[in-house]
Amino acid sequence: MKFRSFLSYVSLFFISLILIDCASSIKNAPLNGRVDYQGHRGARGLKPENTWPAFEEAIQFKMITLELDTVLTKDKRIVIHHDSETNPVICQNPDGSAIKKTSLYELTLAELQALDCGSKKNPSFSEQTPVPGTKLITIEEFFQNVSEAEKKVKQKFLFNIETKFPDDGSASDSIVEEHTNLLVGAIEKAKTTDRTTIQSFDMRTLPFVQKKNPKIKTSALFAPTYSQGFLMTIGFGNGYREDILEKTKSLKANIISPYFLYVTPAFVKQAHDSQIEVIPWTVNTEKEVNRLLGCGVDGIISDYPNLLRRVADSSSR
Repeated sequence: MKFRSFLSYVSLFFISLILIDCASSIKNAPLNGRVDYQGHRGARGLKPENTWPAFEEAIQFKMITLELDTVLTKDKRIVIHHDSETNPVICQNPDGSAIKKTSLYELTLAELQALDCGSKKNPSFSEQTPVPGTKLITIEEFFQNVSEAEKKVKQKFLFNIETKFPDDGSASDSIVEEHTNLLVGAIEKAKTTDRTTIQSFDMRTLPFVQKKNPKIKTSALFAPTYSQGFLMTIGFGNGYREDILEKTKSLKANIISPYFLYVTPAFVKQAHDSQIEVIPWTVNTEKEVNRLLGCGVDGIISDYPNLLRRVADSSSR
């Protein structure tokens, strides 16, 4: 998940001044009784995103859920990667030379796994530690690695898996359905159906999941435009909140996962009244984490599992 950096900076400024506080007369609590702390792309702020080292970091900080992105390759394998194209900012050739943006639909798994996606530090995350030589992994490799890690730490994890498609909306219905069905099949094979949510900005995914395996939870993702984000930042835009709630209801999704600016006490109450969980993204400051906890959200997605663990430990004292 991503949102334009300009709005993020503006948002953080105004949030500290005038965003509706969650300390209101409306009191909410998580529907299932606990807050679901999720490491975004594993732990993007600490290790190379969507790689096993990032998931290990999330496991170390005892996240409840591991959040990740998936894309379909040319040879119909599901690889864990955020973009539908290769990303020169975070991946390079084994010899250190730069790569070009190329659609993953045009590359085989073997070609993708030849890339080094751990040596380059993401310039947007100063705390991130590179892990040279890190390769991309498939969804099957991910589940196998998690299974082994669970035995060591004696903790079972939940999974929030996003389906990713080209931003221009060029993915056909058949591609969306094929990707979704292959992902559901991998989840079933790993015997994690009862622990997995499939989320997407491409709402075509959700009905395909519900049809293929209704036991798997679905989550509707939403990001505001510049103008919508600004209006919500200064305390307006309730119509936008109502719109995405209605969309989520129409899709019969279990969870609504909006950019954090959408979240107010009234928004959470309306969702909870329809038995819909609220899990906002991407929340990277302690102040905003605490604001959202005050709203009674059901979970929080952050690039920094260490931050979430610190807040969680403090709130349990």
